[in-house]
Amino acid sequence: MLPLTLIRRPLTPAQADAIMRRAWIVPTCFYAVGVAAALVLVALIALDFPALGLRYGFAIVCILLVAFIPAAVAYSRAPSRPPRITATTSRQEERTVTELLITGDTTFARSRAAGIAWGLSGIAISLIPLAFSSSTKNGFLMSLGTGFLIIYLLVKVPDIYFPREHGAHVQMIILVPEGFAIAEKDFVPRIETVAWSYIVGMGETIKGATAIHCTKDGEDGVLWLRFSDPGLSYVAIERLIDYFASNPRRRRVLGTETGVDVVRALLRGQDPDA
Repeated sequence: MLPLTLIRRPLTPAQADAIMRRAWIVPTCFYAVGVAAALVLVALIALDFPALGLRYGFAIVCILLVAFIPAAVAYSRAPSRPPRITATTSRQEERTVTELLITGDTTFARSRAAGIAWGLSGIAISLIPLAFSSSTKNGFLMSLGTGFLIIYLLVKVPDIYFPREHGAHVQMIILVPEGFAIAEKDFVPRIETVAWSYIVGMGETIKGATAIHCTKDGEDGVLWLRFSDPGLSYVAIERLIDYFASNPRRRRVLGTETGVDVVRALLRGQDPDA
């Protein structure tokens, strides 16, 4: 997560959560820079600077600022959107296997993807007059190419402009009685599972990477994980890991649909055994 990757000092889970609760600062800074750039361009245009590119630069800045408004709002509100917890059942080697999934909220991922698609399309359209200013042929080719590409994408790949929830690239945490794994949807199907029996506890977060302290065959080690969901609480994840690492008898619940209530209680800070 961007705010944490910029901090070099070690952060406890509580400190990492405190920083993520101020996630609105990141889009605010980006928009402050964008508005400042737009004002500078307006001032240069008002002073009759001869460069034609100033007007197109101003148009591009405005397009990007407008296109990414939904993504900026979604990122700012991400800490208030808890992840979704579900149970999935499948058949593996003639037996039924149940896994619990902690899936991040897709609002920011979908808004970001749509912002990129609409922003790039808007920039391409805004450059058509510039192409005509150089020559009619260039303008015609630019118009034809841009129009064909946008129409093709809208017809063949509409999810680029209107991302669906199920197609969003979000991080998932998979919980099973043996351990847990982190998966990036559509990119890395599954990362190697971390066994509960090897986990000692969750450590500090440094530059966006969180330490999971493990011990195996008498040797201590550290596994570094990156949690990319802005709505994921580091304190809640620490509570979840500590609970199942120190309660071997309760791990079996992760292989049942009842485990959804247990995991939800842990993430909310409630007593799962109450």
